[in-house]
Amino acid sequence: MPKITMEMSKGAYEIAKKVYSNQMTRTAGSIEINRVTGMNQSSAHAFVTIFLAMMNGEVYKRAFNNQTNKFLLESIRQDFGEESWRNALNAVQKHIDYYSTLGSGNLTGLQQIVNQMALKIPL
Repeated sequence: MPKITMEMSKGAYEIAKKVYSNQMTRTAGSIEINRVTGMNQSSAHAFVTIFLAMMNGEVYKRAFNNQTNKFLLESIRQDFGEESWRNALNAVQKHIDYYSTLGSGNLTGLQQIVNQMALKIPL
């Protein structure tokens, strides 16, 4: 699988926001991400799915690199506020928990990002 760069992730994020706000369908979003960023179709679809799961605080199964996850968490907080950010943190924690049940190791780097960000949650 080709490496997903931060540039690709930033472009994909802008398009995923349009899917989230119902300005385009998941399929159209995936195609657009592929067209604009060069991210392959499967990864583009996964990007949209993961972003929507984060916004809804739901578990997701596909993994992205830690840099992309951190970027998504920071961008969600900046663009959508604290509640959406908390949902996203919960979704990432659920993903980490899910991944640890697969027997293929733990996502320690990602767990550190979540732990670090969770300390910044205002009470």
